[in-house]
Amino acid sequence: MKNTIKLLIAFISILTLSCTEDVEHKAAAEKSLGINLLAPTSSFNLILDGAKLNDLATTFVWDDSENSTAGTSVSYTIEVAKSGTNFATPVVIGTATTNLYKDITVGNLDAAAKAIGLPALVEGLMDVRVKSPAGVSNYYTIKVTPYQPNWGIIGDATPKGWDLSTDMVYNAATDTYSISLGLKTGEFKFRLDNSWTTNYGDDGKNLSLEAGGANIPVTAGNYTIVANFKTKTYTITPIVNAWGVIGDATPTGWDSDTLMDYNATTKMYSIIMKMKVGTFKFRLDHGWASNYGDDGNNLTLDAGGTNIAITTAGTYYITADFTGLKYTIKQL
Repeated sequence: MKNTIKLLIAFISILTLSCTEDVEHKAAAEKSLGINLLAPTSSFNLILDGAKLNDLATTFVWDDSENSTAGTSVSYTIEVAKSGTNFATPVVIGTATTNLYKDITVGNLDAAAKAIGLPALVEGLMDVRVKSPAGVSNYYTIKVTPYQPNWGIIGDATPKGWDLSTDMVYNAATDTYSISLGLKTGEFKFRLDNSWTTNYGDDGKNLSLEAGGANIPVTAGNYTIVANFKTKTYTITPIVNAWGVIGDATPTGWDSDTLMDYNATTKMYSIIMKMKVGTFKFRLDHGWASNYGDDGNNLTLDAGGTNIAITTAGTYYITADFTGLKYTIKQL
């Protein structure tokens, strides 16, 4: 009996050793060769904050079976690409030569996200990997929400004076910021994220923007201001007729209008704004003497017509032709 037990123990031991060796061999066979990206992984998800562009967003960490000792000079490139593109047009977000890690700031990540075409304020997918002359790592798909720069105007010509910026509205189709409002006789400037760190004026009074430039003078009136902060140009157009939108669907309700942008070339009016479930109308010069609704819900304007319904809250792009009495409305 004792001999039988001993034989059974010996058999189990041999079987266990064999299984252990199989697991070890399998693990060794599956171990990644070359560059192995360790972090960030696909669980990474970050909303990028424009006020924290210099803060650390993440640290890329990897190992390399061909370079197991940090400090050896190897050229590593960290690449990102829009998810699903198989890195057809990658963007370099950082490089390293003596370390197997690289700190990436919020600003680095935001710039890369926009460079690969991820829209601001929308959660997007980004593939990330590490590359060297010897090969390419595995990749992970991370989630990032790029931030939208908040440009505004400030000055004694504006409603809030020199104390607070009045926010402009971003138009993704034209990559410009705009605002239509009544200004007082005085001056104004453009500034970023309600801070004086980045601000623009116009030194030559020639509709070009200079960092920290001279205040822009203006006389009292209603204006549409459009700025392109990439080309450093702006326009300021007097509004002939101050058409606005009003209603419980708008941010200011039935108490006041939000002026529409005026295009002097097309004679058209437009606005991008967040709207609630409710209704709105168009009216002229902040009064009810001239106002338009839509009696037939057919995108034609009718004098004193029915309020126009918004059934889904969201951001809308609205255009209006008060000569041809037509309008368009599109949820963005």
